Amino acid sequence: MSINSSQDLEKGINDTENIENSQKAPYQHHVHNVSIDGDLVRLGNQTYKRSELLNAFAGDFNPGIHPRPSPSLANPVPLGLASFSFCCLVLSLCNAQVRGVTNNKVIVGASLFYGGFIELVAGLLCYPIGNTYGMTVFGAFGGFWISYGCIITDQFNVVSSYADDPTMFNSAMGFFLAGWAVFTFLMLMCTLKSTWGLFLLLFFLEITFLLLTIGTFTGTENVSIAGGYFGILSSVCGWYSLYSGVADDSNSYIPIKAYFMPNAPTV
Repeated sequence: MSINSSQDLEKGINDTENIENSQKAPYQHHVHNVSIDGDLVRLGNQTYKRSELLNAFAGDFNPGIHPRPSPSLANPVPLGLASFSFCCLVLSLCNAQVRGVTNNKVIVGASLFYGGFIELVAGLLCYPIGNTYGMTVFGAFGGFWISYGCIITDQFNVVSSYADDPTMFNSAMGFFLAGWAVFTFLMLMCTLKSTWGLFLLLFFLEITFLLLTIGTFTGTENVSIAGGYFGILSSVCGWYSLYSGVADDSNSYIPIKAYFMPNAPTV
């Protein structure tokens, strides 16, 4: 079907005027005449451009023309808290020698895959939602658990390489823990306007790293045991923050709220 629309153009009737006139006219249920002439499409007695109809009806199949609505993304923070809190609890129970357990090799699998890989994924998933802090913390501690698992795993021969000089191993391990104490302190300073759960998690974790560092440098077992107990407190705060971020009235009869610190920005 074709029609010559030069009469409209000669009269100076533009597309905007057609649209305005159509808004004033009473609504019609049927369009009986449809015709096309190049870039112009006539619906009934109104003339439109093809591009206008594309913008109106293109949908998601033409994302460059028709804007798509922002997708609803899940919050990866509870996943990162879950993986960290689990590994922190198990390792801290071993460090505290609860029930006489002193061999911490049980943490290797969880350290590499749950606290390591899964937490790293949670950190990367914070990127599309614009959570720079979550991406940094979870990504970094995902690397911590992977590297710690590699240290205590026999296949990497890290511990065995210091077999002739255990004092050197303690010093090197102290350097490793001291570096994480510095990183944890910096991240702790970024929680002063967040929730009490997150602040206490990193506060107890900072004390944990400091005590483990001192215990490793000096070879004092009781200091390392104390570090294990503070690690347990850190994991408990992580569990609390995890549950408060997931549980609500739609999925639980016992939701708990996150308590914000003074001057915390809230909505």
